[in-house]
Amino acid sequence: MKPGRLRIEVLSVSGTTLELENVHSLQVLLEDGSSIGILPGHAPLIGATADGLLFYNDGDGKKSVYINEGVLTVRDNLVSILTTH
Repeated sequence: MKPGRLRIEVLSVSGTTLELENVHSLQVLLEDGSSIGILPGHAPLIGATADGLLFYNDGDGKKSVYINEGVLTVRDNLVSILTTH
C-alpha cells in the first residue's frame, strides 16, 4: 500500500466481500443518518453504519458499492466494516 492511502475491508459473516488498497478517501452513511468522510491519517474510530452506499476514490474517480448495516473501525489507515450480510 502506498503511504498516505487507505486500505478498505468489508467483511460479512460469509467472508470478505470487498478489499481495496491505495484509496484516497471514502464516505459512508452512519446509523444516525449522517455521513462521515475518511481520509488517510484519520483518528481511530468505531461507529455503526447504516444500509447504503459506500463512496470511495481510488485515483480513477469516485466509485460506490452498497453495504449493509454494520460496525466501522478506523485505525492506522485501515478501514474495516463488519456487515450483517
